[in-house]
Order: sequence, then structure tokens, then C-alpha cells
Amino acid sequence: MKTRIVTGLLFGLVLIGSIFLSEYSCALLLLVILAGSVHEFRRLLSPLEIQPQGLLTYLLNFSVFAACIFIPVAWQSAQLGQSELLLGGLFFTLLVLLISTVEIFRKRKRPIENVAGTVFSAFYLALPLGLLFDASIDEEGAYAPVQVLFFFLFMWASDTGAYFSGMAFGKHKLLERISPKKTIEGLIGGIVLAMLTGVAAYYFIGRHSLPFWLASGALLALIGTFGDLFESMIKRQAGIKDSGNILPGHGGFLDRFDSTFLSAPIYFFIIHAL
Repeated sequence: MKTRIVTGLLFGLVLIGSIFLSEYSCALLLLVILAGSVHEFRRLLSPLEIQPQGLLTYLLNFSVFAACIFIPVAWQSAQLGQSELLLGGLFFTLLVLLISTVEIFRKRKRPIENVAGTVFSAFYLALPLGLLFDASIDEEGAYAPVQVLFFFLFMWASDTGAYFSGMAFGKHKLLERISPKKTIEGLIGGIVLAMLTGVAAYYFIGRHSLPFWLASGALLALIGTFGDLFESMIKRQAGIKDSGNILPGHGGFLDRFDSTFLSAPIYFFIIHAL
């Protein structure tokens, strides 16, 4: 527990500092998380004899992440037209075709799964992190660090509430076959603390009503839990306890940010589309 707390505090300081320093340091931080997550994702699939391609997996993920950042900025500045969208679509089409072609010459046991794992990684990892960065842009197109910070506050509140309420009151298992330690009481505690975080979001971000932010906190906590369970399902099938060991007491990037990958797109729509 001591190691977990110290690591969490240090990484939290790095994360908050990167978010508030500038939009460039925020993007760099998310890019580091993406690179580490891609590495661990490929490692998780290895015991299942699924081997996403190496260099092309990173290229596809970095390209999707960059597109998520570039497209909204170019769209808002009226520099994105039909020709640019067509060129972007052509680039990604050729990249997927290249991935499929390369697999022909790799001579691996499961070529279809390998290609699927390569492409899926971009939707699972790069797209959510790219949309999370987009959530930091306010209505005037300026960088608003408090908006992306609150996403992590929602996730931390959910994890903290679930952990301590599960320890204190947990009796009914949530999905024992996937995650034996998760309980329904823990889920409720995470939702309640995330809803309280929604009260703070109402005063610091605004843009929506208090009931909306309360509902958003509950939704993010719920979706984040499913993100956690999804990664646990992959680890259980692969027979791996932790996706990595770069964060002592927490495991790897996927272990620490598993709830992020499913809930970040929801947060993007909460901030912008809704």
C-alpha cells in the first residue's frame, strides 16, 4: 500500500504538472502513455499466440492520435477541406492495406488475429487518448487544462471510492469470473464519489447543469469500471497478473489507465458534443 501511494502521488504530480504546463506537454504525456500501452498490449496478446505487428502498430496508433489532435484544430481554423479529408482517408486506407500485406510475409500462426489486433489497438488505445486531448480545448479553441484534469479526477474518484467502499462493505461480487475482488458495493462507492466530483466540475467547468454533471460522474464511473473489467478479462485469458511493472504498486500503463480507454470518448462527448 505504501509503495502504491508513493507511486500514485509522484505520477499524479507529473501528470498534473504536464497538464498545466502547456498543451504540448499534455500531448507529450498522453503520447508516452500511448507508447507504453501499445507495448503492453502486444505483450498481453503474446501468450494467446496473437502477435500484432511491431513498427506498423506503433505507426498506426501514433497516426490516429495525431489525427485526433490535428482534425479539430484544422476544422476550427477553417483549414480543413474536402481534399484534406480525402488525403487523410487515403493515408489510413493505405496503412491498413500495408498492414494486411506485411502479414502475408510474416508467416505467423494466426494472421487474421494478428491484423485484427494491430488495427484494434488503435481504436482501443490511440483514439480514446486523442479524444481526451481534444476534451482540453474549450469553446473558443483555447487550451483549457482544467477540462482534461477533471477527467482524471473523475477516474481517481471512482477508483478510490470503489477501493475503500469495497474494502469496508464489499460482500456481493460484481463479476467474479473476471475480477474476484470487485464488488457491487465497491462499484456503488465509486459512483458516489465520482458524482461528488461532478459537483466540483459544475463549479470549475460549468457548461452544463449540476444534475448533468452528477449523471456524468455516475456514467464515467460505470464505463470506467467496464474498462477495468475488459483489461482484466484479457489478462485472465493470457494468464498474466499485471500488464507491466513500470509503475510500482500499480503495474503497467494498461493497469493504471484501463478505465481511461473506454471512458475518455464518453468524456469527450460530455465536454463538446452534448
